[in-house]
Amino acid sequence: MWQTYAALFITPAGRVVDTGNEGISHSEGQSWGLLLAVAHDDRERFDRLWDWTRANLAVRSDRLLAWRYDPAAEPPVRDRNNASDGDLMVAWAMWRAWERWGDQAYLEVSRRLREDIRQHLVREQGGYTVLLPGRDGFVHGDNVYINLSYLIMPALRDFAVIDPDGPWAALIEDGRRILEAGRTGEAQLPPDWLALDTGGNLVPAPLWPPHFGFEAVRIPLYFIWGGAHERLNALCNINRLWQQELPPAWIDVTSGEEATFPLSAGGLAVRALMQRSRELPPVARDLSSQDYYSASLTMLARQAMRERPIGSGRLLACHTVP
Repeated sequence: MWQTYAALFITPAGRVVDTGNEGISHSEGQSWGLLLAVAHDDRERFDRLWDWTRANLAVRSDRLLAWRYDPAAEPPVRDRNNASDGDLMVAWAMWRAWERWGDQAYLEVSRRLREDIRQHLVREQGGYTVLLPGRDGFVHGDNVYINLSYLIMPALRDFAVIDPDGPWAALIEDGRRILEAGRTGEAQLPPDWLALDTGGNLVPAPLWPPHFGFEAVRIPLYFIWGGAHERLNALCNINRLWQQELPPAWIDVTSGEEATFPLSAGGLAVRALMQRSRELPPVARDLSSQDYYSASLTMLARQAMRERPIGSGRLLACHTVP
């Protein structure tokens, strides 16, 4: 499946192409490619992915990565803001590359990225330690806008071990607290984006639709993969929504309105992980029928299935919506 994924979505130069979004690229996609290349012991492709990323996204005065590359634009990187999930995942992929192949250069990239994440993207707000989604644009008056799907829990878990003086353990614990406190609506689901004020109050962020949808679908993936999932009512409620044969792609957490089209094959792969399966659902195994985002979720869920001892511990601990 890795060879198929690479053939479909990674150019020979090492650019990961978002086929569902006019062929642009993201730091997110580059980071996923790097992580999957390490997992499949594909060092040649890993180095091509990093060479392209460094040449095209490392354009800031700090060591964070520009989040978006559009080959049809001039210049291709118009917005130099970063995306913290891409930075976290690249730092983690580099750490894992050093563990696998022993190249100190990878370790140094990971260390420097972690330094800048710690310095520029972590802040205290309303009694929580939070991760800003980007260095600029996510603080509005008394509110900080946050996205829980940017918390790459397996990366934070590893960083908490190798850098115990860093903010990583606090981000894990407070991410769990925010996930529980940020549940909204009759179904008590987390929205894609939350606004957190200085008093610790959480509401759906006003600049985005109040959906549990394309962003938040990654919450169970990362929380389960990182072992941060146990006894969380929010995950129980997501699991309840996904009991349908074909769950909706999104649900409005305030009104209860649902999408008229179903969850993607990649989302169904995340559901299989949540339900303790060690196998992908048949619809997710055919990457050629999926776009970049769905196929990436499929590959990441597959990797989480390999790495996470699904049969151990309590995945879910609630039976009714609290």
